[in-house]
Amino acid sequence: MANPNFKFEKAKRLQLKASIMVEGLPGEGKSGLALLLGYYLADKKWEDVSHIDTENKSGNLFAGIPFSNGTTVGEFMIGQLTEDVGYKPSNYLAFRQLAAEAGAKVVIEDSISHAWQYKGGLLDLVNAATERSGKNDKYAAWRDPEVSAEKNRLLTLIRSDEVHVISTVRVKERFEYVTGADGKNSLQSMGEQQIQQADLKYEADLVLHMVKAGSATEHPVARVIKTRYAILKKDEEYEFTPALCEQLRVYLSEGVDPEKLLEQQRLDYVTAAKEYLDQHPNAVNIWKVLKNDAGHAKTKLEELPLNILKMLYTEITIG
Repeated sequence: MANPNFKFEKAKRLQLKASIMVEGLPGEGKSGLALLLGYYLADKKWEDVSHIDTENKSGNLFAGIPFSNGTTVGEFMIGQLTEDVGYKPSNYLAFRQLAAEAGAKVVIEDSISHAWQYKGGLLDLVNAATERSGKNDKYAAWRDPEVSAEKNRLLTLIRSDEVHVISTVRVKERFEYVTGADGKNSLQSMGEQQIQQADLKYEADLVLHMVKAGSATEHPVARVIKTRYAILKKDEEYEFTPALCEQLRVYLSEGVDPEKLLEQQRLDYVTAAKEYLDQHPNAVNIWKVLKNDAGHAKTKLEELPLNILKMLYTEITIG
């Protein structure tokens, strides 16, 4: 008799739930682009779009306004995640699960920067764990059970098997003192960086940087920071027209090989780790120790499995 636990089935491409991150300065149109993409991913049904709002009910301001695609924003579902509740990742996930159970096809998390540095976010939890320990050891605080659990949930925020996920992230301009040829230090801009954990941008399949907000007459414009979607190219700017938004919906519905996406993600982490170690030579020895502790002392960086790369990159960059 054949064993029922062993069987073959026809190979097929799997429909993919969107994992999209939209970054930008406050007021640059992140929420608007997220709603526009959400509308198309929900098959143009506003009632199937749920919006987790951390911005003092700013999401409500979109209701009834005209979009550049010729439609008016309809009655999407909105949930208010407020400071008194706290912005820990598990609260976002509770909202998202509620949306999925109510039949949502798209969940917009606006913004997940709050899960990092605002009240109840990860940095807040780390500070609380540090105070409880009585020691000024932030590295030890990151291993606190509650902090560790919420850290893992933060990664979970970026994607879901049940719904399309679109997350917005704030950015800020980063400044550093740089020593010039004359030996003097001067404060210089190092460009913009996300207000979020350093490795989180490698979790999303598509990361967009806002270039121009949309309006009733103009389509939003964004630059592709990273992509695992074949229809979009890295470092190129796109005008998010109805045709492009529909193309993205069709592309995801046709299916993508999940193993290919995981390998692309692993290569993203390889590149990120190399760049970090090149820029921080003092961290090379720490990296070797962490790699040894993970049981991969002799494994080359390029050959490390994805789960180990994620863990090591997080450990080396949390300081």
